[in-house]
Amino acid sequence: MAGTSAIDIQQKTILDTIRCTDQGEWKVLVLDGGSRKLIDGVVREDDILELNVTNIEKIEDQRSTNKEMDAVYLLSPLPHIVDCVMADLERRRYRRTFLIWTSCLYSPFVDYS
Repeated sequence: MAGTSAIDIQQKTILDTIRCTDQGEWKVLVLDGGSRKLIDGVVREDDILELNVTNIEKIEDQRSTNKEMDAVYLLSPLPHIVDCVMADLERRRYRRTFLIWTSCLYSPFVDYS
């Protein structure tokens, strides 16, 4: 990848990751403050919306339930964010969920049993 910048690599990685969740259906992208800053620094919102994303929502904000729509969560592994995800899953806020962390998810969040 000679001549490719770090930003180009990050942009491709983010878009390819969202693209991998594409099953030809429309979806919502759910971000937190940290992942939003990461994405805003390297990806244009239009590029995301072209991947069958209807809306970009912030997990910390009040959001409507949309049981007919899939959701792609691209999140930072922080305790309050994990709590928000767990609450969404318990409420079955979306039809299907694709969960992507911006970095490794460490104990005590992960139960290895």
